[in-house]
Amino acid sequence: MNQIKRIILNRYAFVTILGLIVISLILSLFLQYIESFRIVFGSFFVLFLPGFFIVELFFQEVDIIEKIALSFALSIAIVPLAVFYLNLIGIKINTLNSVLTIIGVIIISFIVRFIIDKIKSKIAF
Repeated sequence: MNQIKRIILNRYAFVTILGLIVISLILSLFLQYIESFRIVFGSFFVLFLPGFFIVELFFQEVDIIEKIALSFALSIAIVPLAVFYLNLIGIKINTLNSVLTIIGVIIISFIVRFIIDKIKSKIAF
């Protein structure tokens, strides 16, 4: 059963990446190529990925459509809050700091998920 879920998720990932590339190519008709890729993949990076990792951390039993919706909502909530609080402690808001903040949220979520899975596998045996 887990094998089937992985195949389905890999198919969704492939379709998502293919869709992003198609959107980038359509935008490249109106903008320069680099700008269109930056807009599409930057939006995906900011508006989807942080929330997706957090949804995977807390809501493992949820369907893929619900995960996508929750991912957008959590990303829209978490990324601005993280950047805001970093600004409060004195870190200036710029592109590099924002990207590093998003990567930090993703890595922390991934590490916590990895630790939880490791603990669950030890308990199972």
